[in-house]
Amino acid sequence: MRLLLYVGFIWFLSFLAVAQSAISARNLSSVSHNDLLMRSPAAVAYADNCFNCLLPAYECMQFGDCRQYDGHCDCPPGFGGDDCSVPLCGSLSNGKDRMPREGKSCQCDDGWEGINCNVCVTDEACDAFMPEGTGGVCFHGGLGVKENFQMCNVTNRKILDILDGQIPQVTFSCNMTSDTCNFQFWIDEVESFYCGLNSCQFSEENTGNANKTLYECSGIECSCIPDRMLCGQDGSIDITDFLTEAIKGPASFSCDSSTKSCDFSEPAMDDLIESVFGDKTILLQCRSSECLHYSELPDYNVPVKRVNKNLLFFGIAVMLVFLLLVALCTKFVIAKLQDKTSDVKIPSEDETYKLMTGHQPSSLLFNDIKYSVGTRRVLNGISGIVKPGELLAIMGASGAGKTSLLDILAHKQKEGSVSGDILVNGFKVTEAQFKTITGFVDQEDALMPTLTVYETILNSALLRLPKSMSYNAKRLRVLETMNELGIMNIKDQYIGSESQRGISGGEKRRVVIACELVTSPSIVFLDEPTSGLDSFNAFNVVECLRSLAQTYKRTVLFTIHQPRSNIVALFDRLLLLSYGEMVYSGFHDDCQGYFSSIGYDCPPGFNLADFLIDLTMTASKAVHTVNGHNDSDELSISPTNGLTNGDAEWVPLASRQPQQDNTEEIEGPLPNSAATHTLEDTDLNVLVQKYKDSNISQTMQSEIQQNIDTAMENSDRIPAFLTRDNKIGIFEQFTILSVRTFKNLYRNPMLLLTHYLIGLVLSVLCGYLYYNISNDISGFQNRLGLFLFLLALFGFSTLTSLQVFASERQIFVRERANRFYHPLAYYASKVLFDVIPLRVFPPVMVGLIIYPLVGLNFEDHAMAKFLLALMMFNLAAAAICLFIGVMIKDTSVASLIGSLVMLFSLLFAGLLLNRDSIPRSALWAQNLSIFHYALEAMVVNEVRYLTLVEYKFGLSIEVPGATILSTFGFTASAYWSDLSGLIFIFCLFIVLAYIGMHFFLVEKR
Repeated sequence: MRLLLYVGFIWFLSFLAVAQSAISARNLSSVSHNDLLMRSPAAVAYADNCFNCLLPAYECMQFGDCRQYDGHCDCPPGFGGDDCSVPLCGSLSNGKDRMPREGKSCQCDDGWEGINCNVCVTDEACDAFMPEGTGGVCFHGGLGVKENFQMCNVTNRKILDILDGQIPQVTFSCNMTSDTCNFQFWIDEVESFYCGLNSCQFSEENTGNANKTLYECSGIECSCIPDRMLCGQDGSIDITDFLTEAIKGPASFSCDSSTKSCDFSEPAMDDLIESVFGDKTILLQCRSSECLHYSELPDYNVPVKRVNKNLLFFGIAVMLVFLLLVALCTKFVIAKLQDKTSDVKIPSEDETYKLMTGHQPSSLLFNDIKYSVGTRRVLNGISGIVKPGELLAIMGASGAGKTSLLDILAHKQKEGSVSGDILVNGFKVTEAQFKTITGFVDQEDALMPTLTVYETILNSALLRLPKSMSYNAKRLRVLETMNELGIMNIKDQYIGSESQRGISGGEKRRVVIACELVTSPSIVFLDEPTSGLDSFNAFNVVECLRSLAQTYKRTVLFTIHQPRSNIVALFDRLLLLSYGEMVYSGFHDDCQGYFSSIGYDCPPGFNLADFLIDLTMTASKAVHTVNGHNDSDELSISPTNGLTNGDAEWVPLASRQPQQDNTEEIEGPLPNSAATHTLEDTDLNVLVQKYKDSNISQTMQSEIQQNIDTAMENSDRIPAFLTRDNKIGIFEQFTILSVRTFKNLYRNPMLLLTHYLIGLVLSVLCGYLYYNISNDISGFQNRLGLFLFLLALFGFSTLTSLQVFASERQIFVRERANRFYHPLAYYASKVLFDVIPLRVFPPVMVGLIIYPLVGLNFEDHAMAKFLLALMMFNLAAAAICLFIGVMIKDTSVASLIGSLVMLFSLLFAGLLLNRDSIPRSALWAQNLSIFHYALEAMVVNEVRYLTLVEYKFGLSIEVPGATILSTFGFTASAYWSDLSGLIFIFCLFIVLAYIGMHFFLVEKR
């Protein structure tokens, strides 16, 4: 009896404990999750300390692992609480931040479902697991890849009948890394029992229309949750002992993807199911899911990037065909440009007369010409006259003002102040009118070295003769002029240069003269035509000028320095200068007699030119030396006694002067005596004044005035010789200059061939180094490196554009000064035939080879865009260098500045310095960088729609091209704006280069 009371008491206490637990649970369930979070730290600490899985009284459900360091459970995904018994809601992507279930069911996040929200539904739900936040896929295949979760409904008919409306469900998950699985059995979303499976193997069988997956685990242990359905709830069946003692494995879980039907099988459990419910195993209808990166899908194959060999061969074929066509066209054009003169005969006298009917003999008169630069007087009161058929030689020592006077008479632009009258046949004419009847031959020869003599003179004729004159008539005029100057025998020889053998210096001088005479000018000016020539060639040149003057009634003026006596004998008139003062101006035949009349006899056999130069130099030295108080020895004009006439000519005059000490400048007029004067009475001012008082000067002045009076009587009409036909237009000039430039290009092809050869070699090298570039991060780096290398190659190669005008600067300045053509025609021809062949074709050729070899993007016309960007960059860089070459005469300085411009532009390209790292005050520099525009355009064109794949963290991470572009500071939509920037810069500097050439490349003398 006592024993029964004791047992009853124990049962009563247990009942109270159970009741108390039920009450506590009911109270706890009425407390919200926020209320739990608002508990005091002490209470929470107390609650945490209540559970300790290290103690025998506590265990981790779901066979979770017990942490040895704090006694808490590591729960499988979807379960929480101290003992892993509480389903978690939200989604797997929430990680440790998932909230425990409150109430009967979970509220899952969008894209998730299941009792504990472990099953994904949409791909977007899996993006949260991806490192880049994109590329996730909710994989619904039966066989897991890493860890899959399945939500199943039990379909055993008898189980459904017994439960009478209650829903039996199963959650099943497997971790393929640890070869373990978990199985939970639920009734109305309340867990009844669970199993842990280990040593699992996973397999898949493909049967054509469906895949069958099989999970086989050799180890299994199960456990009931007390007081749950099937585990003793309300006196129901309790399979606790059965699960712990009878379930030993092996277990399997198999599914058919076509019907979504699955079954869970274990020998002991199968016996129980068959004996109680009549089925062989637990039958299920499952929904499987697993979040994966799309590159981890079982059927995903990493795309293999291949070189488009067809396009490669096509590009090479196109390039070869293009080069062949260029060669054939060049050969054809060269053949057409060959001007055969074998069928052209020298004009007869009648034909010569017809060609010369437009020529009007003209006299040149100049009176009281004064020229000063600042406070320094260069010329003072120079007068003279020269008529058709006469040669006027302007002589004087160095610094006498010969070239300055010739430039002023020829209407050249001079720095300083010029005054006086320059008349043609007594008329004052405008500069434009004056240029139509005059020609000017400079002291330095400025000729195209690659042209023949005939072509050089023909270009001058085609550019300057009236447009009404036929082409054959112009050719005849060229041959006539060559015959006049005696250079017909060298008509097919090249002009030549220092590095290219050509004609001699005397022949070059006559070619330069022919370029002026071919237009039949009435007045010809020549600056030192015998300079740099030997005595024989110098005589030939002057003799030719005299013949032209007398035969064809030309008016010829030239400066000359110490000519030989046989050359002096060819002069008709002579103008002698000394320190800007006019010592003599008149006929050559009267010169010696005049100086004898004022007491300065030229020694017999002595060269008159040498005598006059020494005279003016001695007079100048006397004035300047005495004024400067120099006591050095001076020169006498008297001939040395005891020398023969022949000896006198060869002995330097300075060595035949007596010693003079303490000389003083003579003031007042020289005595009117024919006696020989010594230094004491050799005064430049006296010589100048003596000439002004002479009959020769007075006769000349009266003749000038007579011509002026005659012209004044006809001042109401323009003389016929000043109304010649206009020259050809700019387009015709451009055509002629283009032919000349083309000839210069193909006859001196080294620069062009070097560009093409280097481009060919480097394109093959780059194709080898960057062959079949990969679509990953390293491939993106290689793309940037390739693009930057190409831009640097073409950018710095455009520095050769600095030489475009450097080599022809002098030729252009002289031809422009002589009104050969309009500057625009010359500039356009240089741009078309010098810039275009070097800046358009090489990048196209390189691009056709490199693009398919490297395996760049071919979508959306990417190759054409690449070639366009590279070509426009090359043109923009060439335009910048062209502008620098035009503005800076010194090629060394121009090269330095050009290199610095390219380097700073390269610095702001976007690779060496990220845009986000550039100070705001320096961002403008990137807007001026052609390297930035080109690099961004090429990279955007290549990478914008490209997906770069990088293998990191065991994943195949795909990075969109737009993302990495923004990381490097590039704008994904900037291709056309960048291309517009390159076009703008090209146009801007092409215009600026022309403006600079038009206003700054002007002859200044």
